[in-house]
Amino acid sequence: MSLIKGKIRLRNFWIGSFAGFLFVGLLALWIFILGLRADEPGRFYNNENNAIWIAHEWAEESKTDREIFELVDKLVKHDIDTIYLHVGPIEEDGGIGTERYAASLNFVERVKRHESDMKVLAWMGQVRHKLDLSNESVRRNILGLCRIFTKMIGMDGIHYDIEPVWDEDEDFILLLAETRDVLDTGTGVSHGSDVGSEENDRKILSVALAEFIPSSFVWWVENIAKFENYNTEVNYLNVAEHADQIVDMVYDTGIDRGWLYKWLVKEQVIWVSDLMGTDEAEGTEFLIGIPSYEDDKVGFNPEVENVGNALVGVISGLNDIRADEETFTGIAIYSEWEMDEGEWEVYDGLWN
Repeated sequence: MSLIKGKIRLRNFWIGSFAGFLFVGLLALWIFILGLRADEPGRFYNNENNAIWIAHEWAEESKTDREIFELVDKLVKHDIDTIYLHVGPIEEDGGIGTERYAASLNFVERVKRHESDMKVLAWMGQVRHKLDLSNESVRRNILGLCRIFTKMIGMDGIHYDIEPVWDEDEDFILLLAETRDVLDTGTGVSHGSDVGSEENDRKILSVALAEFIPSSFVWWVENIAKFENYNTEVNYLNVAEHADQIVDMVYDTGIDRGWLYKWLVKEQVIWVSDLMGTDEAEGTEFLIGIPSYEDDKVGFNPEVENVGNALVGVISGLNDIRADEETFTGIAIYSEWEMDEGEWEVYDGLWN
């Protein structure tokens, strides 16, 4: 009789254990896959700290006061406080011809006159393989441009869009470290201080990066999803050591399903906001870059990757318990010259 009772107790033990493991497994699935979530609208998370990339013509061609003021008014209306002004692609020697940014002083002065709180950053980009950043002369020329744009023209900082960069791109990180030193010279401010603090001459170092992919997912994105451009936590944290701001560019993914693109954007918000909450990234702002263009090219489908789907993903991510909303700064729109009235209506309807 005692043997039968023992078997019953053992069976009940295993049943209870299985039920416990099943409960824990389902709870983990709910939290980490489906996610415990709130249901706040986009405006709940919109702190009016959004950014936009604008065309090169504003730096190269003289614009009237009216044209510049109308641009600024439009951006303020849509809660945008940061402009990435394209000052020209960086040439292979690290320079940019002065004619390429001849009107940038006029632009900055008039923006500041009309809206003093609007920040203007010099957007400098190039395809990575065209820049030999191991060459000290190339880096020195780039740093010279940083001095011109921030100390002579009066821009609020530098926005690098050099891609693709990779986890072990030590020369790119060296450029960021040297840029940080140039921007901090004479300010008495070090990285980690609040951007926009009492030091009015604090200059911002902003860096655009490809989508964040956790290192544990690398095999999947290389062999199944076949992402050609991504960064793991290694590069995000290496960049955060020197940058005041990181913009996660979530587009050109090659995804052709709306639900999957929304999921990716959602997970970017969760993953990167959580990463920015670590000690290594403390003080670095985090923005999500979303697409508004309709280019016909391989790896991009505007019916999938667009303002509406991207913002739905962002809002879903911010509502997820796994996200650290305190480290999320805002949206960066690529680009102003591609935004039409319909897209602004979608943006305002979801985010403002």
